[in-house]
Amino acid sequence: MAKYIGVQTQNYAGSTATGAAIAVAGTTDGAVSGKLTDTSETFTTTANVGDYVFLADRTFSKVTAIDSDTVLSISGAANASLETAGVAYSLVAAANVYLGSLTGADFQADIQSGDVIVNTTTNKYFKITDVVDKETLKIDTPGGLLDGDGFFILSDRNDGPNRKVRVDNATLIRGNAADGQVTVHYKRGATNEKLTFDLGDTPSSDFSAFSSQFKESAELVMQSKWQDVTMTMPYVTSDGTAGIQWATNFTFA
Repeated sequence: MAKYIGVQTQNYAGSTATGAAIAVAGTTDGAVSGKLTDTSETFTTTANVGDYVFLADRTFSKVTAIDSDTVLSISGAANASLETAGVAYSLVAAANVYLGSLTGADFQADIQSGDVIVNTTTNKYFKITDVVDKETLKIDTPGGLLDGDGFFILSDRNDGPNRKVRVDNATLIRGNAADGQVTVHYKRGATNEKLTFDLGDTPSSDFSAFSSQFKESAELVMQSKWQDVTMTMPYVTSDGTAGIQWATNFTFA
């Protein structure tokens, strides 16, 4: 009998997106209500009505008209910033804003809808809604993964590429109240052994969320009538930087 908990770990760790392509990366230099002004650009050849203009935090406005080579009419949540001078922006074609790409990837082999992209540039995370092809993913939020963004992927699927931790032979499971580290104690013969793993996103104050979910998942998998079974933890939100949690540094001692 062997029962396991699948613990989320980073897949495609350290990746840098090669899309969605940014048509213009510029800085505003004018202050006009309802307008984005950048005198260094040629918007009549680089922009189209319906394109998205993102701020660094991925708040955005849409292009409603191309007034001239240097002025766009815009509408949306980012207007208050884009209507001023000295604000960095990224202009992305409407057809690309829900897409993210990685040259050389094989997403069709190991990624599915429902998996999560964690953007390490913006410290935001987004659900994957479709695997378009080997190198391209569709995401549920516009601007979730732009060209040049760092990212990795998490999965809550039982067949996902996660770390399996055996629990049916565990004698104790505990979470460290100081840093959230999870420890699974085992006893094999006369030797006491333990597995520890750290949290990937350092908590601000909620150090027990991940370990509590791990314990709950362990209880559920132990109740299964099947002798050999794996249950993957659901996604755990984090009060740290990324907003979602994963595990790292698995160590036996």
